[in-house]
Amino acid sequence: MTLSHRFWIFALAGAGIIFLIAAGMGVYIWLHLTPEQAKVAAAFCKGHAAVLLGGFLLLCLVFWAASDLVYANYIKPVKKISAELAMIYASNPSLRIPVKGNHDIQALARSINTFADMFETLNKTVAQQVTAARKETEQERNLLAAIMGELPQGVIICNINGRILLYNSLAKKIFTRSGKLKKTEHFMGLGRSIFHLVDKELIAHAMEEINEQLASGENSAGSYFITPVFTHCLISVETIPVLDKNNQMTGFILAFQEISQDIRKYESIQKHLAQFHHALEKQSPAAKNFHRLSDTIQDIFLSRLPLTRMDLAQFLFRVQKLSGQLHDIRINVYNRTQNERIMADTYSLTQAFVFLFKNLAGLTGCTTFDLAAATDHDRVRCDITWEDAPVKTADLETVKHQHINALPGFASVLLLNNTRFDILTTDNITSNHVTLSVRKSTETSGPAKHRTPVMAGSRPEFYDFDLFQVKDRNKSLLDTRLTELSYTVFDTETTGLNPEDGDEIISMGAVRIVNNRILSGDVFEELVDPKRDIPMASYRIHGINHEMVAEKDPIEKVLPRFRQFVADTILVGHNIAFDMKMLTLKEKTTNIRFTNPILDTLLLSAILHPIHEQHDMENIAKRLGIDIIGRHTALGDAISTAQIFLKLIPILNSNGILTLGDAITASQKSYYARLKY
Repeated sequence: MTLSHRFWIFALAGAGIIFLIAAGMGVYIWLHLTPEQAKVAAAFCKGHAAVLLGGFLLLCLVFWAASDLVYANYIKPVKKISAELAMIYASNPSLRIPVKGNHDIQALARSINTFADMFETLNKTVAQQVTAARKETEQERNLLAAIMGELPQGVIICNINGRILLYNSLAKKIFTRSGKLKKTEHFMGLGRSIFHLVDKELIAHAMEEINEQLASGENSAGSYFITPVFTHCLISVETIPVLDKNNQMTGFILAFQEISQDIRKYESIQKHLAQFHHALEKQSPAAKNFHRLSDTIQDIFLSRLPLTRMDLAQFLFRVQKLSGQLHDIRINVYNRTQNERIMADTYSLTQAFVFLFKNLAGLTGCTTFDLAAATDHDRVRCDITWEDAPVKTADLETVKHQHINALPGFASVLLLNNTRFDILTTDNITSNHVTLSVRKSTETSGPAKHRTPVMAGSRPEFYDFDLFQVKDRNKSLLDTRLTELSYTVFDTETTGLNPEDGDEIISMGAVRIVNNRILSGDVFEELVDPKRDIPMASYRIHGINHEMVAEKDPIEKVLPRFRQFVADTILVGHNIAFDMKMLTLKEKTTNIRFTNPILDTLLLSAILHPIHEQHDMENIAKRLGIDIIGRHTALGDAISTAQIFLKLIPILNSNGILTLGDAITASQKSYYARLKY
């Protein structure tokens, strides 16, 4: 119960008690009057009823005025002092309480302002000391940032749940080089999931391989894979584990570089070798040595790619197991080699074999195949056969050009693994026998060892980041503390204020908050073609005219990118009900629905500071000591709202509003929550 409620309850209770006492005295006197006195009193009351009623109402008015005077001079100033004192302590040390009210309240305000001066001075002193202490490490930090930015490899560091904790400029360049993507935008930023950028199956395979290496006690652990990314380039990725003091994986590092140009060179080499081989076909002695020379040349080039020495028996067992689990295909393996190893990218070649069996099953209707592995000079030849159901060679050729999930096409995967695919046939029309010839491994051709796992406790003393302390939690999102959540603060500019009457969005701006920090480099800002005119009244507010949006994407193309940007975050806005109404009206035409939890700084301010009557952005910012820049631009308002929200969080916590659920429940009690658009 608030202080105002308690006061008015006390005042009304006092008035009721006084009325009951007066009524009781009147009844007592009436009962002790003689009949003659009672007649005289009744006649007097009847003759002066208007005067008596007016006197009673006047008495009530005087009591109300006196109560209101007490409230205005004692209760309301105390409430205002309490609210502003919380803002001084939690958000704005430079705020001062107006010296108003009675003598006692004025003395209290002056005393609090004196302590506020001391508190602000102390804050400034502490800030100066912190700044002075940080200067000693600033040079090392700048050096680390420069080294990270200039590394020849892209680097992304993630926690064990795949949340991005650190990345360098080359990583951002590789994943965002396209100026205008046709597909939904893939955003890189702190706190975002790496699985939006790299297929989850690839990283899961790398984690499995690393855990096997760690379990076997190997000194070095890591995993390589090759994958295309949405920017239409091919990257080589090395996964390096980050271990805690108990040798448990607490995160991982992805070090990658683009190899598209290398692959194009490799394809050119293969093309020229094929032409050379064709020229040698009639000269049998030279033709016999061609494949050996070809493999030598390709091995030298493929040494640049992350191919791994892999035990053949384990590889065939993995293919056999995955084919059965994923596609219910039985493979009878006949391994005629002994302790043979092959050179390959473990994940992609395994997927290529499984992909081939899946397609063979679809073409033949068979669910059982034979795979016989045997040594063939410097290669391992895998003969795949099946009974009956011969397949047209033309159909088998089409398999080469099909894609494998997040990997390149089947033929490209074989190319990257220096593997040959041949179709054996007797009539040149159908076949029930294909071969895959994989390069054998030698000790001299083995890949470089993985790097030593990074120990989280071994970082230099001058650079102490607790990057791996924040983990995804299994508890309900509503039970998560406000300080532990990631937010997207957004705003829209529109053609008008009547969404249901045809007003449209013409600009969207958003910024992310991670770990109580505004990520100024992780923003969303786009103009939108509303497909209608922009009224002059709206133009005067936001300054956006028809020429500025004429060539921009319509809302149907912008919203998918915006949904990707806000994924896995809490939506925050000022008077966000209006913005959400604009988005809701587009659900039918875009099939996009935003189900993120929502917080409104207007409602939060209203429940924290009910004594203040103005809760527009300007007044809230003024109370919290925030300078608004870029007002009435979507991104500018989003950044200002983000600053307001961060200032409100400690005040919410001091009022017992600690979790997302607490904030949503409290917001619903605000008067402004009843407003509908």
